[in-house]
Amino acid sequence: MRPRGIAPACIALLISGGALAQQKPAAPGFPEAPGKEVLLKKCFQCHTPAMWMDQRQDRRAWESTLYRMVGRGALWSEDEIKAMADYLGAVYVRKLQ
Repeated sequence: MRPRGIAPACIALLISGGALAQQKPAAPGFPEAPGKEVLLKKCFQCHTPAMWMDQRQDRRAWESTLYRMVGRGALWSEDEIKAMADYLGAVYVRKLQ
């Protein structure tokens, strides 16, 4: 004989686990701003989050970095590069002390 409470608890656990698996994982340290989704989609294929967190550049320098990645084989449109440079230049900018 099985206790009655175990089967419903197991079913609930399986259902909630499936729902959690469908949720998109949060990217640590990436504030919400326009261009974030493009950056996460395009750059996480090769880089870790530390890539951006460790570098602090202005928008122009980020754009230059992104075009350098195109020279290394990244397949991005100009609109995607603009969105990523805008995001990085706003969020990961070098602040003068």
